[in-house]
Amino acid sequence: MNKGMFEEDDETEEALFEEDEEISSEQWQEACWVVISAYFDEKGLVRQQLDSFDEFIQMNVQRIVEDSPPVELQSEARLRNLTYSSPLYIDITKTMTRSGEEPKETKYEKVFVGKIPIMLRSSYCMLANMSDRDLSELNECPLDPGGYFVINGSEKVLIAQEKMATNTVYVFSMKDGNRPTSTLWVNMLPRGGGGSKKSAMGPKIIAILPYIKQEIPVMIVFRALGFVSDHDILEHIIYDFEDPEMMEMVKPSLDEAFVIQEQNVALNFIGARGAKPGVTKEQRIKYAREILQKEMLPHVGISDFCETKKAYFLGYMVHRLLLAALGRRELDDRDHMGNKRLDLAGPLLAFLFRALFRNLLKEVRLTAQKYINKNGDFMLDLCVKTPLITRGLAYSLATGNWGDQKKAHQSRAGVSQVLNRLTYTATLSHLRRCNSPIGREGKLAKPRQLHNTQWGMVCPAETPEGQAVGL
Repeated sequence: MNKGMFEEDDETEEALFEEDEEISSEQWQEACWVVISAYFDEKGLVRQQLDSFDEFIQMNVQRIVEDSPPVELQSEARLRNLTYSSPLYIDITKTMTRSGEEPKETKYEKVFVGKIPIMLRSSYCMLANMSDRDLSELNECPLDPGGYFVINGSEKVLIAQEKMATNTVYVFSMKDGNRPTSTLWVNMLPRGGGGSKKSAMGPKIIAILPYIKQEIPVMIVFRALGFVSDHDILEHIIYDFEDPEMMEMVKPSLDEAFVIQEQNVALNFIGARGAKPGVTKEQRIKYAREILQKEMLPHVGISDFCETKKAYFLGYMVHRLLLAALGRRELDDRDHMGNKRLDLAGPLLAFLFRALFRNLLKEVRLTAQKYINKNGDFMLDLCVKTPLITRGLAYSLATGNWGDQKKAHQSRAGVSQVLNRLTYTATLSHLRRCNSPIGREGKLAKPRQLHNTQWGMVCPAETPEGQAVGL
């Protein structure tokens, strides 16, 4: 989990390796430990937590004013059951447009929208870069690595959450009661969950598109993207036309879609399986275009004229499926560390902040609309309900239920935990812990076993006992 660059110690290198002299295995081992010690001396053991939170503040929150009012000390927050946080300000521009008049702009600077809990020892914490003497004077332990929050006087740590890497093509074998056990699935996981999935069912290749209730033959999807002729479609799927096995595998799919030879007919075919009944043909075609443009493979592009890029990506997905079906490429390993990502403090807080900020904008819009309906002017900064973000962030960090407070049953539990202070090693272990979202009652052994790709990434120093072992 720890990554970074380090500077070589020239003096140590000269002492260990003299010119024109063979290096023994003992010298190599000693050199390795010198480098490892130098790395951890500079970076520390919880750098991943600190960097992740720094990224959240710098990349996901628009603006935090540096000249914020004085905050209480961390030790005072612990003793008085306070939350160690920093205020968040935004700049707002209100534009009033009345009929027959010029638009009138009013700017509101430094509008307070809430407080964001600050991670100790991060770049935005007052303890950052302090000397040991200064830390001792503030009743802070110089050996405390930070990487946690103080919420209502309690120390809280965010546990890194494992997930499958998004925007990546996977080929899995999946058992389904409605299909043969030999079904191969190509799965595309976009950011935010939900997405398009391609599967090979028997000899024909079908696609499952977002908001489309029925399975669509994949060749019809290509034609809906504007690639009508069989030759154009095969150019995107089969990179070598002299490959008879692959050509033979796509032939049933081409025969199935033979009756549709125009783009509008293909769009109407897709739209009829997703739009509400009773709409006109033009509305069905428009609906299908929006699905293909904005919902299918959104990471490739959602603007106009992205059809060619999406056709190439879709062709690559089908190509990967065919390679696996022909036995030329192994199925993807769900437990491979390269196929996983860790949601640390940055992505977790960004997910929470995005939902809370959306609710804040909704409240501002409703309040402003009430004033507009009365034909009265208003102060836009008074429409901002500051407790929404403050309470939302504090609630999730305090309870560990990661999500909307009103939808607690949909929230992830156990994301935030009380920091273990039993021993120094226990604290470090808790700050570097990972959690896999797999159900604890599952009987599959593979996800629980130590995968060889975890070497150098995840430390297997400890694991829970009982049902959660290995997870």
